[in-house]
Amino acid sequence: VKFNLATNHIEEAYRFDGVLSNKSYINDVRVDTQRKVAYLTNFNEGGIVVVDLNSGIARQLLHNHYSVKHDPSFTLVVDGKEFKKNGQPVRLQSDGIALTPDREWLYYKPLTDNKLYRIKTAYLRDEELSEQELEANVEDLGRFVVTDGMIFDTNGNLYMGDYQNYSIVQINPALEMKTLVSEERLIWPDSYSISPDGYLYISCSQINKQPDYNEGENKRISPYTIYKMPLPA
Repeated sequence: VKFNLATNHIEEAYRFDGVLSNKSYINDVRVDTQRKVAYLTNFNEGGIVVVDLNSGIARQLLHNHYSVKHDPSFTLVVDGKEFKKNGQPVRLQSDGIALTPDREWLYYKPLTDNKLYRIKTAYLRDEELSEQELEANVEDLGRFVVTDGMIFDTNGNLYMGDYQNYSIVQINPALEMKTLVSEERLIWPDSYSISPDGYLYISCSQINKQPDYNEGENKRISPYTIYKMPLPA
């Protein structure tokens, strides 16, 4: 949904009828305002959804590719135990996405493992490419941390929340990772925003503290919080 903040009215609503199943869960979104394209993730089934904001046409891509699926070899441990719901290990698919500052690359990853992938946005926008040709252009960047959301700064550094370790990490353009802060208040850091004055804003969703993942016990702490931290120089 596109909101005009000047008028406080909805200008556009983009729909996915006929593109996604009723089992899909559309989550993170990144918008290229120059090319008028939005990229979204389907974290329940796995997939990258590309929306032409001029025409409203949506396409789901990479739906069956391993890069949008949980790595079956990875066991997710949170708060000292395997992350389970109703006794079953939680396996969630493509979730966090981020556009590089030049909007030439889309980085993405599954929610419940530590793999990171990227693909050139030109390939995602090319409607002539077959699914096989698209899959051939996915790049596997390796293992980093288990994160929910992620975001780039203007210098091409990628910020991710390591929710296993209550931390925020930075990955530089050379794919070197360092931990910026570890703090017990960072309970499942998730959505991010970077302000013009150089602060990273962090919301904490506390998903790991919900009753579903703790044998019915609610471990969430009120109120929910948003934090900010200065970006490293």
